[in-house]
Amino acid sequence: MKKLITLSLALGLPAAAQAADTGPLDGADFVVTCTSEQSGETVTLARSGASDAGFIDAGEIRGEVKILPGIDSLTFLHIMGNDVVTFVVDFQDLSYDMTIKGAHATNDRGSCDEPII
Repeated sequence: MKKLITLSLALGLPAAAQAADTGPLDGADFVVTCTSEQSGETVTLARSGASDAGFIDAGEIRGEVKILPGIDSLTFLHIMGNDVVTFVVDFQDLSYDMTIKGAHATNDRGSCDEPII
């Protein structure tokens, strides 16, 4: 930490600005709420413990997810019976695309609020 502060001062950058670079794409714990363009329903996604595991709550779709990193995005993968739910959040424009493959096949898209870190 001492080296970071010294480097920040030498470059004329505040140390707080460099510490603020931690976000969902960097492994931070977060909660994000997304809203469907089609139905207006909300989905809550979360990561705790800075791991590749998280949680999804979208009404009937609820449970643990595996989080896979992408370019400026995270994919939340949830298996529910014979259905596979893939929920991709683009953190550049805060949009999402959701696909369910299986007996209850469907697609959805919408927008997300700023993640709470």
